[in-house]
Amino acid sequence: MKCLIVDDEAFCRDFVATLLSATADCHQASSGMEALEKYNAALATDEPFDLVIMDIMMPGMSGHDAAKAIRHIEKEQKPAKRVNIVMLTALNSSNDAMESFCNAQSAAYLVKPVSKEGLFNVLSKLGLMKR
Repeated sequence: MKCLIVDDEAFCRDFVATLLSATADCHQASSGMEALEKYNAALATDEPFDLVIMDIMMPGMSGHDAAKAIRHIEKEQKPAKRVNIVMLTALNSSNDAMESFCNAQSAAYLVKPVSKEGLFNVLSKLGLMKR
């Protein structure tokens, strides 16, 4: 599995990458704009990401806006499959959850701090790993 972890906090990116180290080829981005650059580069080399794990609250471009941009790119470029997007947030807000699912078209939503069990359960439900 090829995964892009997007968070403005290096500790959070490294933590998620460590959790996934045995099951995924993890790449990291520190902003929504950097995530879009890496997403586009992966598509251009025909090595797309299977999973994007994205923080919602980031300076500049929010995770919701970056996820919407990814979905727009998919509409235009029509890759073989859509990437699974899992949104992360420090706030457990129903507004964030609705925005994640409805507007950003994410596959799942996790509240920080992320647990290994919670992350693996989500990935299992998405068919990205066996439990």
